[in-house]
Amino acid sequence: MRADGTAFRDALGRIVVLRGVNAGGRSKWAPFVPFDFASGSSPSFDAALASYLDRAAAWGSNVLRLPFVWSAVEPTQGSDDPTFLARYDAIIDAAWARGIRVVVDFHQDVYAENFCGDGFPAWTLPGPLPAPHHDCPGWGSAYFTAPVQAAFDAFWAPGSKVQEAYAQLWDRMVARYKDRPGVIGFEPINEPNAGSAEPGQFEATTLADFYSRMIARIHASAPASLVFFETIGFDGGFATTRLVRPQGEGIVFAPHYYPLGALEADVISNGLGNWADLGQSWNVPVFVGEFGHNDRDSADAFDDLTWHYDALDARLSSGSQWEYSVAVEDWNDEGMSLVRPDGSEWKLAAALVRPYARATAGHDVAMKFDVATRTFTLSYVPDAAGVTEISLPARAAPSGLDVELAGGCYDASRPGVVLVQSDAVAAKVELKVTLR
Repeated sequence: MRADGTAFRDALGRIVVLRGVNAGGRSKWAPFVPFDFASGSSPSFDAALASYLDRAAAWGSNVLRLPFVWSAVEPTQGSDDPTFLARYDAIIDAAWARGIRVVVDFHQDVYAENFCGDGFPAWTLPGPLPAPHHDCPGWGSAYFTAPVQAAFDAFWAPGSKVQEAYAQLWDRMVARYKDRPGVIGFEPINEPNAGSAEPGQFEATTLADFYSRMIARIHASAPASLVFFETIGFDGGFATTRLVRPQGEGIVFAPHYYPLGALEADVISNGLGNWADLGQSWNVPVFVGEFGHNDRDSADAFDDLTWHYDALDARLSSGSQWEYSVAVEDWNDEGMSLVRPDGSEWKLAAALVRPYARATAGHDVAMKFDVATRTFTLSYVPDAAGVTEISLPARAAPSGLDVELAGGCYDASRPGVVLVQSDAVAAKVELKVTLR
């Protein structure tokens, strides 16, 4: 995978769209994986992992944003946890075995578990500290408390010992995963916070400079890997930012989007459209790292997420929905997993089960899925005679499908995908798939 202007391209030169999920909230506390399993049991872990990723693949996912927290990797300063890393390895390998790529994401929320969040280990903080916990429904308000702001201020300060230890952590993670099949890149930090600094000024200076340094550091070891960068967390409510483009190439803008109440036009034009416009102005791909809804069993929530996917389709943006955990306990009562503790799906999960062109052998690509008519359309100008792949989850067309195609031939015999190859003389390929 590489960045080519605003597009992702694979090794065959095709334009790639990434759609998937975050291996979410359950990854934020021990044992730091996105599903429950019997403690200490390898067969239980293996079975839970297979079930977890089989479901993601059945949704049509081709990417997994895979959080790790520093406190899981290095619980004691200077000593990485081999058990956690082996499990993280296993998730990546099992995802790739199903054709799902991975973004390695350092995740934090309100700095640490001691503040009812996740991310940084306790040894980066001065004591005494509250005991780690994750039972705070209003956890985001902790960003405005003095201890959390002081922790971030210390991290961002020039010459920070914590930031140097963090950079060394990333050196080890990049060395471990830069050549691992399926890993397409690294995300230095989830929802960075300004501490006590003015947020806009922080984004334009401190955060942009930090990203530029991290991009250079990661690429010094892994020049072919993508580096994903995002805004501060609160920007996700308004789809605006004062962040400036970091220095470097091979980078991906990975903002979040949680609108504070929106209509269809707001989501498509002013919300995700704003993020797509910014990616266009910076000439980088856009990967919306998080978006989702906590009203998981309502028709309104399904409609809202459908607008999100419509907006991503309209601009050929990529993204991963927040979040997918299979767990009895819900981190801070967040209420955003796509499934219940027994793995059964909330109504919202159906919103992501839709066709999309995951790899297109051409340019001037346009795609759209009409939920009402259950019709997917794709058009593009072909590049040579490459094969285009349309992800079409088998469950989306339980009674089969009807295909109309001009400018090529197709193969719909394989579950989960429609393959299209252009005619040698075709100036344009136009596909229409109606789900039955």
